[in-house]
Amino acid sequence: MKRIVLLALLVAAPAQAGETAIDGTWKGSSTCQVKPSPCHDEMVVYRARQTGPDSHRIRMYKVVAGHEAFMGEVIGTYSSETTFRAISTDRRRRPATWTFAIAGDHMSGKLTLSDGTLFRVIAVDRAK
Repeated sequence: MKRIVLLALLVAAPAQAGETAIDGTWKGSSTCQVKPSPCHDEMVVYRARQTGPDSHRIRMYKVVAGHEAFMGEVIGTYSSETTFRAISTDRRRRPATWTFAIAGDHMSGKLTLSDGTLFRVIAVDRAK
């Protein structure tokens, strides 16, 4: 009997251990901070999941006419159960930094260009 219980615990553990606070689907807004620019305010859907011991991927979609349109993805580090940071490039191939802070079922973020310009502000909530 003890062996069956131990086996059940070992089988169940990875499913729980793989989950982090950032994993899941998030919905909300991405608001442009530089105007005029080619940037547009958008309703967004982000899907986050762990891709390695120290890395997570966020796949980013904008909502157009009720449908999700894939915009891209970032892979970055998730630390202290509250922050995610990823380096990517903007349309001109300049480095840009995505930073997100998680507080329960809310995630706030920003996209900052390499020159320090705040380009986007993101506010999303975990989809239920």
